[in-house]
Amino acid sequence: MIKFLKEIFLGVDLGTHSTKLYLKDKGFLKEVPTVIAFNKRQNSVVAIGEEARKMLGRNPENIEVVKPLTHGVVTNFDEALYFLNYLLEEIRKEYFSLLGTKFLIGVPLGLTEVQKRGVIDVGIGAGAKKVYLVEEPIAFALGANLEIEEAKGFLVVDIGGGTTDIALISLGGIVIGKSIRIGGETFNQNIINYLKERYEVIIGEGQAENIKTTISSIINKTSQTFVVKGRDIYSGLPKEVIFTSQDLRESLLESLLEIANNLKDIINSAPPDLLGDISNLGLFLGGGGSLIEGIDAFLEKEVKVKVNLIEEPKFSVIRGIGKIIEDFSRYQKILLTF
Repeated sequence: MIKFLKEIFLGVDLGTHSTKLYLKDKGFLKEVPTVIAFNKRQNSVVAIGEEARKMLGRNPENIEVVKPLTHGVVTNFDEALYFLNYLLEEIRKEYFSLLGTKFLIGVPLGLTEVQKRGVIDVGIGAGAKKVYLVEEPIAFALGANLEIEEAKGFLVVDIGGGTTDIALISLGGIVIGKSIRIGGETFNQNIINYLKERYEVIIGEGQAENIKTTISSIINKTSQTFVVKGRDIYSGLPKEVIFTSQDLRESLLESLLEIANNLKDIINSAPPDLLGDISNLGLFLGGGGSLIEGIDAFLEKEVKVKVNLIEEPKFSVIRGIGKIIEDFSRYQKILLTF
């Protein structure tokens, strides 16, 4: 039975790896892989979300599997439009809105005006009458229950699927921040490269993701292992190797050091009056990439600042987006304007 709403106000954490949705007055709805599959011969959509993700690395020549975002930026406009439209249509099957649909979409730091406009155009094209944008570190901080409107400095680090956003926030705005092109999908590529160089075996992205989520620790003392089944570089025949937490640590080390070095740059550039807040409060870590055990301890050792891993870190941004939607008159002033 269709339920009636005054309006559909949908929060969207549009991520490189997955997209999370929040509906005003209803709460968190679901998480969907940001993947879409097309039949090139028939020019039609074959699958979206989880079904499309399962096709990665297994698709025949006539099926194209596409990720609409790269490093948090919409790089395939039409595919992103199909994807958002599909999500909205699924919601409209359950809810009918008298006043139409609005989107609040989280975006990474450092987008150009053209890139921001591209996100808005995708939302409008998908059927929204109005699209608002919020910088993901702001939403992240709200989702971490930080009092960002206070005259206090909060240093946040969000390791997402395509980017890591680092920001120092005070008085409801970003004092200094940057977005670097390292995230969960970078970690997958790190694993692929490591296996090729260290063990002379080739694997695909799907298995790399399975390795990362199964091992899920860079602490040497853990005993978790993964039997990698790939292709020998030289013979082309099947080859198996054992992948450990130590292997995961070594494969991700360069990327983690780059995150740490960028963190140091932000801390070194922080205004003196906010530096004391960082020393007292530490930094707040979240995002799906932070779920790998030991990353918090690694960053704490490198930057010499206490690291607070927030609760349910994977959902920090969508929680913050939900807070904005539910108290829109209060938080509208922190949204991006054009």
